[in-house]
Amino acid sequence: MEKILRCESCGAMVKVLVDCTCEGCGIKCCGESMKEITEEEAKKYLENK
Repeated sequence: MEKILRCESCGAMVKVLVDCTCEGCGIKCCGESMKEITEEEAKKYLENK
């Protein structure tokens, strides 16, 4: 299942096709783990850019 992640610091977004299953692992940006957001939240964010 795809999911969308967004960096709370710089606003970068990525769509994850296959996520890592390692414990404590995850995609990071600006030194922090990225937050999972809904597709609707991503669309709203892009509309305001």
